[in-house]
Amino acid sequence: MKLHPNKAVPALLFFVLAGATLLVAGMWIKAERQQREPLPKFARLGEFQFVERSERPVTQADIVGKILVVDFFFASCSAECQVLGRRMREVQELTSGMDDVMLLSFTVDPRSDSPQVLARRANELSASTNRWLFLTGEKTNLYPFIQQHFLLAVGEDDTSVFGGFIHSSRIALVDRHGIVRGYYDGLAALAPHWILCDIQKLRREDLSAQEGR
Repeated sequence: MKLHPNKAVPALLFFVLAGATLLVAGMWIKAERQQREPLPKFARLGEFQFVERSERPVTQADIVGKILVVDFFFASCSAECQVLGRRMREVQELTSGMDDVMLLSFTVDPRSDSPQVLARRANELSASTNRWLFLTGEKTNLYPFIQQHFLLAVGEDDTSVFGGFIHSSRIALVDRHGIVRGYYDGLAALAPHWILCDIQKLRREDLSAQEGR
């Protein structure tokens, strides 16, 4: 059937709108399904003791019962770590008022990143002294902790002329029981919002568990 030119445009517009509606509906259904599905479970955090920018020791006891958002950086890192820091700062802003959420930033350059250096970094990012901790420690403890409990690569980059470090730009999400439940591309603009959605999912999960007792 041949359409008259005056009728062809409305017909084409109808099919375009119908296709767009189906696409949006499909995306909405997928998002709803993802919201209902529980987050996967990865490794569990073990016992640890590191040093915070305030020079006080931080152990497992300091984070018990908290949802954690964790990243890995080093202070002399260039653009990548700067972006990562901004993403974490946005997470801090998005979770303002959520006392059950803490942020942890681990340096992968403990030799250079003293508590004083970490304090400067924290000030640059307007990091809360209570909700966002910057941690360092002996490399022999720090590297195995990241590798074994976060399942992420970390090490010194001997191929770099200026010296550098291998570290992941992923941000990890840890539930109240110390289990890693998600990883996010820390360089992605939407990462803080993805993290917030999954934090809310973990909170609903905890609420359901309490109601089911």
